[in-house]
Amino acid sequence: MTGPSLLTLPEDPKEARKLFQSLSLQNQLELVLRSRGKERLHTLFLSEHPEELVQSLPEQEIFLTVKEIGEKDCLDLISLTTPEQFQYLLDLEFWKRDQIDPEKVLHWIETLLESGDKKVAQFIRTTDPEFVALILKKFIRVTTLEGEQTEQMDSLPLFTLDQFYFIGFKGVKTREVFEPFLKTFSRIDSEGYRRLMEALISELESELEETGYRLRNSRLNDYGFPDFEEALDIYQFIQPESLLKREDAFKPIGPEPLRRESSIYYLTFHNEGPFFSAILSRIDDPQEQDRLKQEITSLCNKAIIAEAIDLSNLSGTERVIQKVYHYLNLGLQYLSGEDEKRALEILRFHPIQKLFQCGGSLTLLLRRRAETMLKGPWFEGDRENLVLLDPPYFDKMEGGLRKRPTFYRDGVSDDFKDLRDLKEMEGFLESIEEVTSFFEEGLKVSPRSLKEMDWSGCHPERWQEITLSTIFLTALANRNLTENFKFEPIERVRLKGLLSRLFERDVEGKGVLRTEVRKELRQFLQSIETDSKRQQHLVAFLHFCLDRFEEEFGKIPSEEEIDPKFVKGLLVRK
Repeated sequence: MTGPSLLTLPEDPKEARKLFQSLSLQNQLELVLRSRGKERLHTLFLSEHPEELVQSLPEQEIFLTVKEIGEKDCLDLISLTTPEQFQYLLDLEFWKRDQIDPEKVLHWIETLLESGDKKVAQFIRTTDPEFVALILKKFIRVTTLEGEQTEQMDSLPLFTLDQFYFIGFKGVKTREVFEPFLKTFSRIDSEGYRRLMEALISELESELEETGYRLRNSRLNDYGFPDFEEALDIYQFIQPESLLKREDAFKPIGPEPLRRESSIYYLTFHNEGPFFSAILSRIDDPQEQDRLKQEITSLCNKAIIAEAIDLSNLSGTERVIQKVYHYLNLGLQYLSGEDEKRALEILRFHPIQKLFQCGGSLTLLLRRRAETMLKGPWFEGDRENLVLLDPPYFDKMEGGLRKRPTFYRDGVSDDFKDLRDLKEMEGFLESIEEVTSFFEEGLKVSPRSLKEMDWSGCHPERWQEITLSTIFLTALANRNLTENFKFEPIERVRLKGLLSRLFERDVEGKGVLRTEVRKELRQFLQSIETDSKRQQHLVAFLHFCLDRFEEEFGKIPSEEEIDPKFVKGLLVRK
């Protein structure tokens, strides 16, 4: 499934050219598609007939090559594109949502001129007149000056080719780009130039833009880019269990054939979903390979539209494609139970989009659980109460509550990539549920009670500065000082004595919690909580809190006075 021939070209340029030119067009195309960036451009121009090879490439691959290398370095490539390939470039580059981007238009018309007279002539002869009128309307103003005196006309900063239509340019750069374009247009198609001038005088810019956007979307639809509402269907929730029923399996016919051969660009991200990709690579039937390739391409296109990514934004596109593979990986792992034989059968008998929806729905089930917790008796449906969660718990909970949930990994929000991520998130939610229940039942602490407390004379000074670890550590400190396991402020004068009992100094003089202290606290929790599941979560949370406590207070020299303003982890009365 990963593809093309394993043939590699010799390092010697002459030998490489000779071997490449001896290959069939299809094999040359395979080598080109297997390469990326400047290597792809170099490979293309090993051909004796690069125009035929360029025009055999899928439009998406042309676009990606130009974006990876840059327009200025791709002028030879651009000059060989078909009208359809070049229009595809413009359709992706010209628009910001439903409006033309003037800066991009100016840049690409300049690029067109630099691609040579032949390419400019091809564009003028093949492009819809309405499209040309739209892009010119942004930059020029056309008037007729019938009956005006010559000296009056000469005093105006206008440009004319026929002494009838007079053109004003919006800016110096605009004139530099569009004056030579209009001269070429008039020379190639004088009647078309006249109709263009009349359209620029009579047509409203808003109507031209609306028509242009509709036609652009229609063209992109031919390449598998649906409208926004249709694209959103991929995020529709389905019950994952429903796909486990054997009677629901069926042989899909796949999407409608795309206008040209599908881009293989999306298949280059297969390593983002290792399990899915490993099974995909075992499909050896050419028809099944083609069907899966088309379905993956269609799914990626839908995801790009559904995520409202600017089609010219290559990095944004790549992030969306990575998410597609992550969800496919999740869906296939879940449905197959990670059994490879079963996974291969599923891949053959279920549409790719169903696997994606299954993976996405698994994350939505986690969001439902997070929302249930937020609406529950402890958080009381108030998102402000989430500030009580320590980092990274706060970030994990926020990610779980997003419209499209994310997994907090290595300090950043990321996609759920596999079942291990799902299980970790499930464990996290269960942990928060058990810890907050323990706080309410065992310590009589909740967001409501914290808001009702008198915080005068304390540090921190507001309930919003408190976290779960602060609550837990303060209650444990009180137990050490007074044998009263309770959340209430500790007197500042008792801090030094507390730390001297809890810490010992390592070889570098840093305070570390005594081993017997950790052991005793763990035994204490196990003695007051008999439920094994909650006990397990409390002990894990205990070690998290003690690590934070050690990091915060262990750096304070034993002889130094402790100022509660500059340390976190305990509620202290000043």
